[in-house]
Amino acid sequence: MADSANVQKPLRVLVSEGNSTSAREAVTMLGLSGHLVEVCDPSPWCLARFSRLVQKFHRCPGLRDDPDGFLGFVEDLLAARHFDVLLPIHEQGFLFARVQERLGHRAGLALPSFVSYRAAHSKAGFSRLLDQLGLPQPATRIVNPAMSCATSSDFPPLSKPPSVPPAAASGLCATRPTSKAPCRS
Repeated sequence: MADSANVQKPLRVLVSEGNSTSAREAVTMLGLSGHLVEVCDPSPWCLARFSRLVQKFHRCPGLRDDPDGFLGFVEDLLAARHFDVLLPIHEQGFLFARVQERLGHRAGLALPSFVSYRAAHSKAGFSRLLDQLGLPQPATRIVNPAMSCATSSDFPPLSKPPSVPPAAASGLCATRPTSKAPCRS
């Protein structure tokens, strides 16, 4: 459990989304540790907004629908209010890694380079990275769109397009295809 008695000086932390359970857990741990937490999210009903540990909620444009608006909102918020840390929870880190030089002087931002982030974010890139590091991973075969699931010996094959959230992207071939047609997602 977090212990606020050990905090020398509370940090002001901006959490870049508040609707995931990951964000809620970050808010809980930071708040219980004595830090001052603010959250921005496009949903007025986001999970973290209702936490007693959130000092302030900022309704922002959605990253998916308006990435420029989202980034501009965060930049304006960082310029108007003092934050020690900007904490991306999920895909916001991908955007912030791309524009670190624009954000880094306004708040602490612990992110890898965009190139490294991109390699780890891409399913194929991450698989290649695991291979290079000699780390274990499930059996993986990277295919191009023209290849067919029918050539796979492992059924049912799972197909995932690159850089799309797994819940929205995965397609499962429930039965062995009889034609050379690719599996549908």
